[in-house]
Amino acid sequence: MPRFSEEWLRELLSKNDIADVIGSYLPLQKKGATLWAKCPWHADSNPSFSVTPTKEMFYCYSCKKGGSVIQFIMEMERLSYVEAVEFLAARAGMEVPAAKEDGDYKKRREYEKKLYEVTRAAARHFHDNLKTPEGSAGLEYLKKRGVSSQIAPFGLGYSMDSFSDMTDFLTSRGFGMKEIVDAGLAKKGDHGYYDTFRGRVMFPIISVTGEVIGFGGRIMEKGEPKYLNSPETMIFNKRRNLYALNSVKKKRGLKSILLVEGYMDVIGLAAAGITSAVASLGTSLTKEQARLLKRFTERVYLSYDGDEPGMNAALKGVDILSAEGLEVYVVMLPGGQDPDEYVKANGKDAFYAQSKKAVAGTAFKLMRLKAGYDITDPDQAVKYCTKAVELIKGLNNEIEKERYIRLLAKETGLSSESIFAQLGTAPKERYNIPAKEQNLIKTRADAEAMLTALILEAPELTAKLEDIEESDFANENYKKIFFFADSQIKKGIPVTGGEIVSEFAGLKELETLSASDNISDPSGREEAARGLAVRMKISSLSRKKDMLLKEMGAMDTAERLKTLKTIDEITKKMRSYMGKKDF
Repeated sequence: MPRFSEEWLRELLSKNDIADVIGSYLPLQKKGATLWAKCPWHADSNPSFSVTPTKEMFYCYSCKKGGSVIQFIMEMERLSYVEAVEFLAARAGMEVPAAKEDGDYKKRREYEKKLYEVTRAAARHFHDNLKTPEGSAGLEYLKKRGVSSQIAPFGLGYSMDSFSDMTDFLTSRGFGMKEIVDAGLAKKGDHGYYDTFRGRVMFPIISVTGEVIGFGGRIMEKGEPKYLNSPETMIFNKRRNLYALNSVKKKRGLKSILLVEGYMDVIGLAAAGITSAVASLGTSLTKEQARLLKRFTERVYLSYDGDEPGMNAALKGVDILSAEGLEVYVVMLPGGQDPDEYVKANGKDAFYAQSKKAVAGTAFKLMRLKAGYDITDPDQAVKYCTKAVELIKGLNNEIEKERYIRLLAKETGLSSESIFAQLGTAPKERYNIPAKEQNLIKTRADAEAMLTALILEAPELTAKLEDIEESDFANENYKKIFFFADSQIKKGIPVTGGEIVSEFAGLKELETLSASDNISDPSGREEAARGLAVRMKISSLSRKKDMLLKEMGAMDTAERLKTLKTIDEITKKMRSYMGKKDF
């Protein structure tokens, strides 16, 4: 930030009386030594905004904003500190210190002022052309498009279908050809100079400080290019400006901005009563434009054309806006329509209804990604999920990450645990399962103990539990007891609980189990055994899943994909066991 001396700043403040400056924006009412008004930055039923000229200060007792005339201009015009100082210096006819110290800077600033004079005169001439017989084609076009009510608010105009109309006009006003060319309004050809814009409806481009910096022109009939913009000049940089932001920034209580693709979208929406739209200037959205938006709002709604190119542009726009910390939503219009077409056909309320259904930027990106996969195919679902996780990794908000992981799990049928593992983090809750399954997993040791107790009472039950595998046991001793009894039964050798106890004498587990009388009623032993077996199955699968999740961190991409499929199969098995009647 350039430093301004205290002496120079005092002179600047003395030449910009705070009451005069603020009074040009707000109606001030004097009460004693203080001036009062309704605050421009919030809903104010009673005047709470005060100006104290003797202190050269303003202050709002509701929103607590306050400061000098510089801070007021920063807030009101949405300018940086330096821009606000330059704004007030220009108002007072003062040179900024840099101009005094740097001769080249002074010359450059003086020439910029001259170019602003050229573009301002050109804008008036384009506008006046609409009132002439030769410009009637432009006026009729705007009427046909239903935006004639916006001619004055946006300063719309018409460039005559002539090679010299603008150059003739500007030279007659004393401007030189170099200035006209440098302002982007004329070009030099083999046979002399000719107008840049010919036979087009004209849209003056105004900076956030209120200067006409360039133009956009739209052809009215078939032809190319459909839109023609001013070339880059000393005062016009397409990457750093947005169409109509100069007026949108003045809206009171501005909470969000609608970003569209073209001039006609902005004007068509305004004609329908939607006045918060801005547009990029014939180029893809840039990070400089995103930063400019960030100065005026925290939330941006993207409403590009509903066709494929428009959706692809929105996809890039989401990334650029999000990178600057903006909250982004995408308004998707049906039928591939652009905002101007949609609002003309359906009206303001319908457009607002579509805006309420706007999709958050990340959700939109996932939606576009999913369109390239058939997620009913398990392999493609895994591939989609893997790509989606890479996208989600870029989010800064952990809660938002978890939200989208849960959404992916719901969409694909894959477990949230496996997706969290792919992300490289663990979910706060290992597995979002019903309480009864949680209880089964917590009591897996009890299940093995209770089943073993049942086998001691009725060893023949092992024949009823054909699905039991060695891996279903976490306790090695319970496993030995079960499969000893099972092997004896399969050999046709009757075995009793006492014989089993003798075979495994000395095991502490048996001391506890053999002392448990009447574990279950004899008539319900088989049902109880099956239920306990299900508990053990779920516990076993859970152990396998936990092991795979831990191992995934050291795997390469191909191995992770393969493991994700395995984890998904395990999860499905767990869910199938949860549905068993025995359990």
